[in-house]
Amino acid sequence: MTAADRMAGFLARQSRQRVDFDALAGAADQGDSSLPCSPGRRQVLADAAQELVRRGLVLLPAGHNGWDYSVHPPLPRWVKRPPLTRAARTKPGPRAWVSQLSRLATVQLTPGDHVLLGPVNTLLRDRPDAEVIPLAERSYELYGDEKYLHGIERHRLVTRKILDVTAHLRARPAPAPLAMFELGPARWMLIVENSAAFTSLREVLGSWPDRDQVGWLGYGAGDQLIASLPTAVDSFRERDHPVDRILLYADLDIDGLECARLADARGRAAGLPALQPAVGLYRALLTRPLRAVPAVPPARLREAVSWLPPGMASDVFDLLAQGKVLRQEALPLPVLRACLDPEAPLLPQL
Repeated sequence: MTAADRMAGFLARQSRQRVDFDALAGAADQGDSSLPCSPGRRQVLADAAQELVRRGLVLLPAGHNGWDYSVHPPLPRWVKRPPLTRAARTKPGPRAWVSQLSRLATVQLTPGDHVLLGPVNTLLRDRPDAEVIPLAERSYELYGDEKYLHGIERHRLVTRKILDVTAHLRARPAPAPLAMFELGPARWMLIVENSAAFTSLREVLGSWPDRDQVGWLGYGAGDQLIASLPTAVDSFRERDHPVDRILLYADLDIDGLECARLADARGRAAGLPALQPAVGLYRALLTRPLRAVPAVPPARLREAVSWLPPGMASDVFDLLAQGKVLRQEALPLPVLRACLDPEAPLLPQL
């Protein structure tokens, strides 16, 4: 998904016609942990803004005051969504819902709701016991578009428990699997957020002298971890190698911490152990050079750092409140290797 795609998704959820570009830029950062600190970020954002214009999703400011010229390339301070052309509405007529969808008769439905629900009603009428299949496959079958049902779990009918993905759509999520590597027989897994840190830890743990001390190593790939973590259940079962502890080593920034909290909740709901911070690695990371970023509101920070143990949480809160973060790349392979002592038990060091 490109920066423009993430911006477009953010725009689709907004009710106001005018949207601050800083909010769009924040949406572009989501899912790409390398973008916020990339020297080419501003050009990426400028290109994404032009792509949104080409898609007909936004209008850029016409006057000089609507642009930030402090650094090249200039960026808009805000964008406007073009006014919608209102088509004449025709109110859908009464519909006989199958018994599974009978609650819909008590809800005021929009024309878009009827477009969504019509094929579901037909499915439950003709095949009420249809096999539960991946959501994208059901989406293609019912609507001719594999992405039509993407994000359906956030639809108001689903959140109000009137429409159920499994019972009514006869579908289930099928997230990309967590990339996992079985390095040894120990009953733990360490998940690493960024590819560079993952590569370094794979080299260190792959050559650990006592193989019995080494377990699984996973690659979290930013906020994709939230959706992919539950798939680890199947890998543990297929390899007959369960775990008692799952550790996460991510960037010490607001995105990494919020991702950790959400992934922890999603993993526990799937029956996995709690997702714990790799405190030993974080202690080493906290000794490394800091990076400056825009500060985060304290209320949001307090909730995010609550995933960390209390002493470390207060230290990280202070750093992030000052607009400082620590990326995993600040702990390079030689330093990381020196931090881990092959003569001592491995897991406590992590």
